[in-house]
Amino acid sequence: MREQMLYDTDRYQLRDYIIERLNEVTMANRDAVPGGVVFFGDSLTQFMDLKRFYPEYKNAYNCGIAGITSDMLLHFIDEGVLKYRPSTVFLMVGTNDLGNTTMTSPRQIALNVKEIIEIIHNNLPDCRINLLSCIPCDEAIQSYMAKGTTLRRNDTLRMVFAEYQRVIPYSYVHMIDMFDALYDENGHLDTSAFKDGLHVNDAGYEKLVAAVKRQL
Repeated sequence: MREQMLYDTDRYQLRDYIIERLNEVTMANRDAVPGGVVFFGDSLTQFMDLKRFYPEYKNAYNCGIAGITSDMLLHFIDEGVLKYRPSTVFLMVGTNDLGNTTMTSPRQIALNVKEIIEIIHNNLPDCRINLLSCIPCDEAIQSYMAKGTTLRRNDTLRMVFAEYQRVIPYSYVHMIDMFDALYDENGHLDTSAFKDGLHVNDAGYEKLVAAVKRQL
């Protein structure tokens, strides 16, 4: 994310592809049908084929933004959620916060997400909010041990959901834990479900979506 920067204060840096995606999401809200379902989050949301994995939702809108963090989503709720006037929101974010962009703590991620949820609820009080956990990564490829420039590892990713439960007490938030969906019955991570140790392939999405639907 930092490309060739020689100096950085850990402020999130917008990139051209993020700006293009922000514009796509903004333009799409103009024709959105009120009462639909918005999926709001990072690349794990953006790269998911909603028609394939959630065919039951007639008016589903993918508002995922690759590379985004929880802090940046706070600046985009109006265009990315509120103007769609959804009846349901799925929110999944946090993995990038632990990457080499801002390296935010699990508690700060949870506080950012809490504020996102408060803005959504207080503008759309009848909207159902489903808060999804982070998912594990293949630590041999994507952890701080492998990269040396992130805070990401699986116990930290799991900790984000624990912080959600600690700091987001609202009864109108439905928390969904997908973390274990990518482990087999012996507790081993299914590395075949990943493209690059961080993003999942279609088999990975099938496991994650099944876990979501079991908990809805």
